[in-house]
Amino acid sequence: MINYRKRFRLAKRREAMGCVPDGRRYTIKSLSFGRAALTGLLILMLLCPASFAADVVSSPVLDREASEKAFLEACDYLLKNRPWNCLDSLEEALRLNIYYIDAYYVRSLALRKMGRYADAIRAMSSYLEVRYDDYRARIILDSMRGQHEILRGALFPGDSAYGLYFEKQQTGVFFKIPLYDRTAYAGMNGLGKISAAYGTVFVCDALGGAVWFSDRSGRQRMGRFDIEAPVAAAQLSPSEALIFQKSGDVGRLSIDTRPWSASREDMGRLDDCESVSDAAVIDSTMIAVTDRTGRAVRFYSLPSLDAVASWRPRDSDASLRVFEPVAASARGPFVAVADRGNGKVYVLDSYTLAVQDAFSVETPRDLEWGSQGELFVLSENGRLYRRFPIMPSDMPPEIVSSGMKDAWSIAWAPSGPVVSDVSGRIWWDGGIRPVAGEAFGTLNLHSPWIDESEADGAPKLMLRASASSVFQGFIEDRTPDTQAVWRDESRPSSVSMVSAENSGGVFYYSPNVADNIVNDDVRRALTVSDVIGDIAGASRSGTPLPKALVLDTRLSGTDGELEALFALALQNGIRVDLWALRRPASMRLTHISQATLGQVYYTSRLGNAPLEGRTEWMLSIPLPPDHTTYGYPSEATLSVFATIDVIQFADWIPIWPSVLQRAPRSD
Repeated sequence: MINYRKRFRLAKRREAMGCVPDGRRYTIKSLSFGRAALTGLLILMLLCPASFAADVVSSPVLDREASEKAFLEACDYLLKNRPWNCLDSLEEALRLNIYYIDAYYVRSLALRKMGRYADAIRAMSSYLEVRYDDYRARIILDSMRGQHEILRGALFPGDSAYGLYFEKQQTGVFFKIPLYDRTAYAGMNGLGKISAAYGTVFVCDALGGAVWFSDRSGRQRMGRFDIEAPVAAAQLSPSEALIFQKSGDVGRLSIDTRPWSASREDMGRLDDCESVSDAAVIDSTMIAVTDRTGRAVRFYSLPSLDAVASWRPRDSDASLRVFEPVAASARGPFVAVADRGNGKVYVLDSYTLAVQDAFSVETPRDLEWGSQGELFVLSENGRLYRRFPIMPSDMPPEIVSSGMKDAWSIAWAPSGPVVSDVSGRIWWDGGIRPVAGEAFGTLNLHSPWIDESEADGAPKLMLRASASSVFQGFIEDRTPDTQAVWRDESRPSSVSMVSAENSGGVFYYSPNVADNIVNDDVRRALTVSDVIGDIAGASRSGTPLPKALVLDTRLSGTDGELEALFALALQNGIRVDLWALRRPASMRLTHISQATLGQVYYTSRLGNAPLEGRTEWMLSIPLPPDHTTYGYPSEATLSVFATIDVIQFADWIPIWPSVLQRAPRSD
């Protein structure tokens, strides 16, 4: 625990003499009244009755020693990344001493760690009303205001904050297939659709009679399953996928990750479907299928495959030619459909089948949703278009790439879009390039200690830094450039290692914990606010913050609650997965999931979600020979700034080396 006792004893002695270290006078410790406060107090005394004025100016009963103890506990909790405990201790410190202005400074830092930016800004503003000349606090306040504005804009953007780049590759390079394998240089025979989720890419070789599946997240393994005329794969979970054949037959493919093999279970045939061209999963009970020959988008229930509804453009529209649906993709409650015959793209509401958006694209062949809610449309002319739905109908989609000869299908992998040509021999592996000014990242400094293991005995401050961004896939496995400032001096700093702390796990939340859930550790929640409250309670009891959340899409949440969830997840590098049980997620909740590299599970039985550690850096900062620190907490605050490309990160945390835990020396 941090110990301020010596500093406060010195302050008490100086207080008895009527002074403080910087020469300014105040009547109560840690408080310096400004002119406005004194003027207001005098006016209040003149206007109020004498008895009331006497009550106002009389000092409340203060327990300074107990207040200091609570404040020290709060600072210790802040360093341990337990912000809710920190907040509780600060409330106790202020209850015992309402003039403890330093509590508002630390409170602001704790609230920011919880993702409560608006409250953090208010707390720092209150601190600066008294400590108006604290330039460090003012810099932090200005930074938090800018971060809050960018974070709110990132929650539901109306324009893309990144550009795309593509690298053209052959099949062997893209999938890491040995050159002696014919597929490495010859590709497939003729593709249906490709899809990507959970780190796996599915490739339907329609003419070759096979489904290829590749693990691109780690070992780069590639498997093959023989099946007649597969046209689309829709993944339900990391180990399950639906395989759709052109004839309308549907099978469930189970993937065994250890030998990297698959087995198929027949589910039946789609009624009234003449020729399947693509399919998309809406939730655990519903799929959408494009029937190219039957000129309709058909909806079927799962797992029975009973026909539920069908949709086609209005017959009264005489301007339409033959409706030719060739592709479908779902995101939250929306289903996008590509109509090649009319050169149009429709965005439907899966609840009502009402058209939410429609725009023109020349010969669309495939489409896919991006990570920020935008819709990408791949055209047969080799162009890739991008458009945010629900925009003015006269606004044409943006061309983001061209020259993709014989482009046929698109999928969205963690690193960005992936495009294949019709033969499956040429691939365009896409990546994202953040735009400067909107490339905001969060940094969470915690768990500091002093390392004196070097032979020369020079101490180093070591601490962990959890990093996160809406461009999470872009920052993973990249080492940042860092700068540290402490005691008004720029200190040399380095990232000595990139690691993932073992603490933390996956928290599962559902309104009904008895709904066929395999995992036994499901927590009951009805709203997003319940989820945040439960995380706070777990943290208060000493449980590390989770690395991932799995949220039942039936959870309700206001815009304010969703913003709080997004900020909490982003600030602490928490992945948000969705479990689409009986209903799709809202567009905003879907965006939160995709922005944190989350996945959507469409299975009626939920197993254990993949456990992937958040991005963490281990920072090493050499300390000066004299590293004794006095003064306000802001004077002891360590500021760390980091950059990866144009993405900027920053965090602030008070550090008193004299009270930190020390690692044993090697000698």
